[in-house]
Amino acid sequence: MAGSTRDGGSDDGESMKISNRKVVMDEKIYVAVTKRDLESKSSLVWAIQNTGGREFCIVYVHQPKYFETILMVSICLNCYKRCFGFLNLNAETIYIEMDSIEEGILQLISQHGIKKLVMGAAADRHYSMKMRDLQSKKAIYIRREAPDTCHIWFPCNGYLIFTREARRREILYLEGTSSSYLSQSKITKGTERVPSSSMAKDDVGNQVALIEAERAKRETLFEASKREEAEKSAIDAIKRAKESENRYLNELKRRKETEKALKEAKEELEKMRSESETRIAESKLKIKLSKLSKLRSKREGEEVSPSRDPELPQYFLCPITQDVMEDPQVAADGFTYEGEAIRCWLDSGHETSPMTNKRLIHTSLVPNLALRSAIQEWLQDSSSWIIEPDPLFVKDLIKRSLKSLEAN
Repeated sequence: MAGSTRDGGSDDGESMKISNRKVVMDEKIYVAVTKRDLESKSSLVWAIQNTGGREFCIVYVHQPKYFETILMVSICLNCYKRCFGFLNLNAETIYIEMDSIEEGILQLISQHGIKKLVMGAAADRHYSMKMRDLQSKKAIYIRREAPDTCHIWFPCNGYLIFTREARRREILYLEGTSSSYLSQSKITKGTERVPSSSMAKDDVGNQVALIEAERAKRETLFEASKREEAEKSAIDAIKRAKESENRYLNELKRRKETEKALKEAKEELEKMRSESETRIAESKLKIKLSKLSKLRSKREGEEVSPSRDPELPQYFLCPITQDVMEDPQVAADGFTYEGEAIRCWLDSGHETSPMTNKRLIHTSLVPNLALRSAIQEWLQDSSSWIIEPDPLFVKDLIKRSLKSLEAN
């Protein structure tokens, strides 16, 4: 009878395990993940291998402060979903926008009535053989603040670190059966566990590796596209630089041609000016020769020669006409000019000195009486051999002298 009782008890225990396992498998398992490079893949693998669930839901908290776009979140969640799709498991995704990941997970637990949750105890890179408790501040906060009705597993790098059991009796009952089911992986509460079903883990790992390879391929194609765009931009920039260089060379060429033309024009003007000065000098020389010829003729016709041959003082000559002044006038520059000559100079719009080419302080003229008396005295002494100038000739000489000064 005792044996019968043991046999009956054994049969009842087996049937209870099968029934409880079925309940666990029917229960939806929620897995909290992060965005960075499938960092939470070990939590997914652990949930697939050790919870026995057939339906899973990926939980994600989107933090707007990190400028993640909805497209980036969708791509990340789709990568996680493919891990389940390769094993013919159903997987859903839920996410919420919130600055705090812990508060976001708690709000999702409350909104969706989550009963089973798998969340990393710490990042896989922080795992060590001596790890016995939660290391992540987020995990510690969830363990403390999550509703009592939620059963939470905290694995790290494929090992169960801690289990926070639900308080309700029926959940404890299901947890007991789940623990019995998980005993094949040698998992004990609060202690380090060795993951079971190494073959299944390898398959999941291979699928994750394929997903990562596909993601790496997409990133490579994206980088190649960016590199191609950068090369195209560089080619366009080089093309624009060459066009700018050609424009600069053409402008430089036109400038040199213009400078050459200006130089030639300047040389031509200098040549014309030189020729004009030469002609003026020749004209003056001819006038002087004509005067000397007339003077010589007159002297030859005179019977009595003058007793002396007075020299002509240079200051008796007008700087403009180069002839003996009849009406000497002192200008603002201190020089004395023939009155008619300096007036013509000023009336033609000039405000500068004919001698220094500097601006005159005023245009008033002062008669130089002393010089006029000296000139008249000299003319009287020299009346025997000096010929009186022709008034028309004097005016013409004044005009030519003014033109010569303007040209200079």
